[in-house]
Amino acid sequence: MNKSSHSTRFWLSPASLAQLLAGLVAGIWLSRQGEWGADWQSRSSAGLGAQEGGAHGWATFMTLSDNLLLAALLLCWLMVAGALAASPTRAFEPPAPDAESRRSRLGALSLRLSAALGFGLVIGLHQQPLVMAEALTRQELWLEGRVEQVNRALPTPDDSVRLVLRVTRCDLFQPTEAPGANAGRQAACQRLLDQRLQLRRYWPRKLPRDVATREALATPWQAGERWRMVVRLVPPHGASNPAFGRSASPAEFDRVAWLWREGIVATGYVRQLSLAQRLAPPGGLAALRLHAEQALWQRCGEGEGEGKGEGEALVDWPGSPCRWLAALTLGKASALTHDDWDTLNATGLTHLAVVSGLHVGLMASLVLGLSFGVLRLWRPGGWRFSVAPWWLACLAAWSFALLAGLAPPALRAALMVTVGLWMASGRSGLGVWQVWMLALILVLGLDPLALWRPGTWLSFIAVAALLLAWQGRSRPRGMRGWCLATLRSQWLLTLVMGAALLLSRGQLSWLSLPMNLLMAPLVTLLIVPLGMLGWGLAGLEQLLLFTGLVPSRLTGMLADGVFSGGLWQLLAQGMAQTMETLSSLASTQGRWPQAPMAAGLSDATPSALILTLAVMALLGAWLAEGVPGLDGRLKRLCGSVALCWGLSLAVLALPWSPAALATVGRDAGTRETEDASFSPRAPALSLTVHDVGQGLALSLHSHLASSASDSTGASRQVPRHWRYDLGTVSRNASARLPGVPSVAGEPIGVIMSHGDGDHAGGLQALSAEEVAALWVPAGQRARLERQVSWLGEVAMRECVAGRSITLGQLQGQPVRLEMLWPPAGLKTRRDNAHSCVVLIAHGARPLALLTGDIGQQQERELQVTLRQRLGGRGLPLLVVAHHGSRSSSGDAWLESLAARHAIVSAGRYNPHGHPHPDVVERLARHVECLWHVGLDGALHWEWSPQGERLQPARRAGGIGVRCLGVKSAE
Repeated sequence: MNKSSHSTRFWLSPASLAQLLAGLVAGIWLSRQGEWGADWQSRSSAGLGAQEGGAHGWATFMTLSDNLLLAALLLCWLMVAGALAASPTRAFEPPAPDAESRRSRLGALSLRLSAALGFGLVIGLHQQPLVMAEALTRQELWLEGRVEQVNRALPTPDDSVRLVLRVTRCDLFQPTEAPGANAGRQAACQRLLDQRLQLRRYWPRKLPRDVATREALATPWQAGERWRMVVRLVPPHGASNPAFGRSASPAEFDRVAWLWREGIVATGYVRQLSLAQRLAPPGGLAALRLHAEQALWQRCGEGEGEGKGEGEALVDWPGSPCRWLAALTLGKASALTHDDWDTLNATGLTHLAVVSGLHVGLMASLVLGLSFGVLRLWRPGGWRFSVAPWWLACLAAWSFALLAGLAPPALRAALMVTVGLWMASGRSGLGVWQVWMLALILVLGLDPLALWRPGTWLSFIAVAALLLAWQGRSRPRGMRGWCLATLRSQWLLTLVMGAALLLSRGQLSWLSLPMNLLMAPLVTLLIVPLGMLGWGLAGLEQLLLFTGLVPSRLTGMLADGVFSGGLWQLLAQGMAQTMETLSSLASTQGRWPQAPMAAGLSDATPSALILTLAVMALLGAWLAEGVPGLDGRLKRLCGSVALCWGLSLAVLALPWSPAALATVGRDAGTRETEDASFSPRAPALSLTVHDVGQGLALSLHSHLASSASDSTGASRQVPRHWRYDLGTVSRNASARLPGVPSVAGEPIGVIMSHGDGDHAGGLQALSAEEVAALWVPAGQRARLERQVSWLGEVAMRECVAGRSITLGQLQGQPVRLEMLWPPAGLKTRRDNAHSCVVLIAHGARPLALLTGDIGQQQERELQVTLRQRLGGRGLPLLVVAHHGSRSSSGDAWLESLAARHAIVSAGRYNPHGHPHPDVVERLARHVECLWHVGLDGALHWEWSPQGERLQPARRAGGIGVRCLGVKSAE
């Protein structure tokens, strides 16, 4: 055996690749765990990502701590020991053949594992994003960098510009005069070099009067440009709003983890637009991508009236039907709107809208087939053994991935297609599973963050499922054979990916199988090839214009792109109409499970049981059909088990099941009998303060039999589900309170404290059909009517002191929402003073106080009344007024309430500095437990006569006390 074949077997055998893959995954995973990742973050304070020259590697090595050096020495020792064991010297007495073989295998195993583990640890640490230091929080900085991504060129009053900036220079905007005071912030600023930031460019609240700011506001920003600007940054953060309770629900989106996976170390926004300077236009690949976007925008019929020069076209994809072609042919995923992604997720078609292995493989296959066809005509004798078509196909795959921006999905697809072409050419000598592992090793080696991206594993799991399903099977023949093979492949993929999505996200789409059977061939075999044909026609038009070989009467048509533009317009209109139909279908069917899962899912049914049944049913059906070589009896057993699990799932969870009908009947009966819906184990009231940033949104659920009237004398059923304020306005029209399901067929009650946008903005996301009753202060009614058009269609009632809403009866006493403020006829211009203050009480016993944005003057007027109601007892729950502003929460007010739990609803890095340090000090003196929604996430409070409990979304690790006090919010 020669050295090359021995080396190939040593590194590329199935066992070797499995060992390398396991070591690489373990090394990358370890780079983020425990003290190693934290130590790397803390010691990389000199901007290691931007070191110049050849000192980067040595500087990186010198910043390793003692524990990392010890791990590195241990890995080196393992590699040396493995090398010595794998290659025994002749200086010693040769051992027995069996012992030598065993030692050689163990040495090779040790060498491969240690090498892969060390390599994974090094690249995992080296490419780990350096999260912005807290010292720069909300500090104004001068930044220079290149715009890598941008969703639109200009902001609008309804939407902002979202861009990703790669930093090349960072300076303090206003350094302090004290000597040495700027050293720490400047060092933290240097950590941002060569890092990625997510910035927003907002439309101003008031149009500027100076000419410079107006011109800056009208200046478009494009990907590839270099800019100098003033920004204000905060570390990565996100809301935490899990679905509290035992009902199954989709997995919560973790924004912080998503930002980390994308390599984004801070978020913020651009300030003082008049100071922003464009340093350089797009160049290289970015310029090519921008030129292609402008050409598509103009020729697709969207650039009319904006100038015929392609450099003058202002591209703004959201709202344009051509955005689908931009996403499918250019990889412009940011062109799609939130509603588009919701539709794709609900129908299981997300993989079709991003440049994936399906698109890159299609382009490579088309070029490969075309190249072999041309070569067969040119060289009929030796076309089969030519290498050129394989190289051209590989070049086409990488060209398409580069045109798509070489985003992680495109890079992953290009690598997989490259390795697949190498195997298909017959020159690798590798099996399909060796190619699968080699592709995964290459993807993780070039992009270690891919280990944490769900798309990586979903993609490789899908490929593995297809390889396993078709291994050992003959090639389909004829049209009928290929149609059946496509149907079988899609069915098996639906089963496997459904189980994977249930395990990773807790949700799947009922429409995935039929939609993929219909849309996957349509998009991959018709839309994408025709879209790429349009690019070919566009290139041919430009070539003919350049050569001047066309008649003068056709010159204008070619310059306007009549042929390519006509094809693109036809495709764009067809895609827009198709997705509009799918959007209406997805809104009615949606994803499963919803939250709550279905009408038939009772609270006693644990979500783990439902998901386990669903996953096992899907995997059982896949085993029955997707694994070749299984014994017939075993296949029938798997099919029977899948059928039993599926029937059990239908009985428990589906809306037409017997359990659903029994639950619906039971719920209807409980409304007719007092206390019928309450059990000693269940809470009587559930209240959740949601994490909505700088705002207030609260939901209240009553588990009691609802009353038939309220204090206004209206004779109608009082809702069991209530909302007190709805947070800020949402750009997504379909948005609801995070973590709260919409109650199908059961309208909700809404109480608006006042008309400020951080309290009433979310009201626009609701409709008149969803609201059974709306309570607003009299002084805020006109203001809310100007903000929301449908308010005239619902029964609006005035929030006036002395009125109340009876939620139900418990132990012979009513549970009420009592309105304490404002008094009738209140005259004041301050909107906060009109806030509707609501006290939740059981009989004469106060339970929770919702205060809106009242100030200390209103607190003093309510103080005597509440002190009498409490009768020396402490208030169980207080929602702190005005997000912890200094103008609220006076000492006397807090002392009279003596609240056990006080909740401050404010954004973590809000610009107002809420809660104010003075308020935090006052709360710490008079409140037993202080909670900050921005730090603790959403807070869920449950009450029953037997007791109460408060559950935060984020739990402090290692702290076992019942209440975590927040001394300072900064």
